[in-house]
Amino acid sequence: MILLEPFHTDALDLKNRVVMAPMTRTRADNAELAATGLIAEYYGQRASAGLIITEGTHVSRMARGAIRVPGIYTPQQIEGWRKSTSAVHAKGGKLFAQIWHEGRLSLPEVLDGHLPVAPSAINPGTKVFSPEGEFKDATTPHAMTIEEVNQTVQDFAQAAANALQAGFDGVEIHAANGYLFHQFFMKCSNTRTDEYGGSIENRCRFLFEVLEAIRAKIDVKKVGIRLSPILDKAQGIVRDDETEALFTYMIGN
Repeated sequence: MILLEPFHTDALDLKNRVVMAPMTRTRADNAELAATGLIAEYYGQRASAGLIITEGTHVSRMARGAIRVPGIYTPQQIEGWRKSTSAVHAKGGKLFAQIWHEGRLSLPEVLDGHLPVAPSAINPGTKVFSPEGEFKDATTPHAMTIEEVNQTVQDFAQAAANALQAGFDGVEIHAANGYLFHQFFMKCSNTRTDEYGGSIENRCRFLFEVLEAIRAKIDVKKVGIRLSPILDKAQGIVRDDETEALFTYMIGN
């Protein structure tokens, strides 16, 4: 059966072709938002898959949206994730970290009182899960300055480097499902008039800058990207007349 046969590339050797997709577990129930022993047990139990891609892990404090999600931007968080990579490697599995920024899909009470950040100050018109355990109307975000965009690019690059330090075999950039990258891609959430808005090329610029910054820190062969080009009317995203052209351009470059 081909599914259970090994898969080999010059960057990755998998014992089979089964890949476990990311699933948010919200089990980082500690002040440091670090991956716990329970999280390590969860991934270790599933290490028979050829490759596991973890739940999304936040690249900075301002990247947060979902509560009790482990981050990968502090020494404590790196050490916490090392428990999971060790558990999976002990059973012959491979583990990628999905690195994540939720952008406007957050609340001030999650972000130490700060407004969520996004390409433009456009409310997604959806509900967001709050620390109180209930869904609340999303807040209109703060439009990112160029300095904030540049800092976020570096946050992703550092998160990728931190992931390898924690023992991960690679990273997956979460550029899908209405989160920050997707917010840059789409006209409904990006009305910027600078180099990050307007044309298809400009709306893809943030992703390409992140890739270049990551390339400067780790082997790009250890990097994947999650996309959802057909997402429509979910997480505040609405497809437009340039959606197909944008993703065609992105994949081609």
